[in-house]
Amino acid sequence: VARNRSVELEGKVALVTGASSGIGAALASQLIGQGATVAVSARRQEMLDQLGAAVAITADLSDPADALRLAEEVLGQLGRVDVLVNNAGVRHDAPIADVGLDELDASFQVNVLSPIVLAGRLAPGMVERGEGVIANVVAPQVSPGRRGMGAYASSKAALESFTQTLRQEVGGGTGVAVFAFDPGWVRTELAPDGPDEPEAAAVRLAAAIARGRSSRDILS
Repeated sequence: VARNRSVELEGKVALVTGASSGIGAALASQLIGQGATVAVSARRQEMLDQLGAAVAITADLSDPADALRLAEEVLGQLGRVDVLVNNAGVRHDAPIADVGLDELDASFQVNVLSPIVLAGRLAPGMVERGEGVIANVVAPQVSPGRRGMGAYASSKAALESFTQTLRQEVGGGTGVAVFAFDPGWVRTELAPDGPDEPEAAAVRLAAAIARGRSSRDILS
């Protein structure tokens, strides 16, 4: 992971949030296929149960306290987390003057604060073991920005900034790799008109996790 070592996913323990559909579900399948023990989380249990993951836990990441509960449950059931993928996200499309406080709050709770809580709880164990990967899924709308996506784009920009800070804190010689992954315009529930398939993005993200490093701050 750091030290430019690749990550052998066989036997690693991964947690993927937002795994009930789209990139998260496709990534979970990729990691399971490569021999990882995978914990998945989302709000819809019935969708999670179809993935065949080792652990499936419903969580409402609009409440960061539930993110902490999720981390504790995964640690309690699997003992550790080697790979954390903060993929869960919400998007509210509206001019910023029309975005309600509840929508703005949810955007930052799900897209920023819960990833911070999860990384804060799980990164110390990775550092202690001398290996780990934290991948934060960001968005192409961050720069140069898009009309009607102020809440979403600003929350994902905050996640990019957090990723850079976390890399400074736990990366560099610790064996822990931290990177942001921009999947591009992928067809998901958040972007039903996206031209790219989630499976293709999941293949790229799984490969980045296996490399255990990113040559750029934002890996796409």
